[in-house]
Amino acid sequence: MAPGTPNLIRDIIRIHKVVTRSLEVCLNHGKQYLTTDMSQPERLQGYSSYTHCFTSVLSSHHQAEDLITFPAFKSVIPSAPYERFTADHHEIERLLTFIPQAVSELTTMEPENGLKIITNTLSKISEIWYPHIQLEEHHFTEEVINKAFNPEEQGNISAAASKLSQEHTGPPYWIIPFILFNLEHEERASMAASFPPMITEELIPKVWKDQWAPMKPYFLD
Repeated sequence: MAPGTPNLIRDIIRIHKVVTRSLEVCLNHGKQYLTTDMSQPERLQGYSSYTHCFTSVLSSHHQAEDLITFPAFKSVIPSAPYERFTADHHEIERLLTFIPQAVSELTTMEPENGLKIITNTLSKISEIWYPHIQLEEHHFTEEVINKAFNPEEQGNISAAASKLSQEHTGPPYWIIPFILFNLEHEERASMAASFPPMITEELIPKVWKDQWAPMKPYFLD
């Protein structure tokens, strides 16, 4: 497949990688903070923003799959376990409802309670997430999708899913750097190529930097 050709499965797997890494970062740092001195409010500020972005990206990804991607797949790949996927999404969404209040507690004088809720909730999400994406990626491979949809159709599905996701995430000065900097360099470059140069050359490194900078300790270099 030529460079720049729409590839729906690579787009999906790329978001899976973002969610997987950020889930591990949120969980591991949360556990670490529970056992160490939490006297660095700037680190907890960045952790709070990072955790917010994780929940926002995961939730919007599932909405895009439920409303755009899976309905498009059902007519050509009817054998996939869509009911299982939807049930997993619903349970993850239920668990995610505990996160916002817990995040708000991180800025109080006693952030331990918020961290306990976050780490306990993310541990439960982890138990669902890993087998869930393994099953998705087993049924929806590049080979299967390339046979079912031509590049234009894949591009249309991906664009519609992306549009819906953007409508349910925010703010962009957090979410876009969050997505890019949770990807390794090659994947990051591929993802960045889909954004207008104004975003990658001006907004992220200059205009938005003060907003996303507190999350930098949690990002990949």
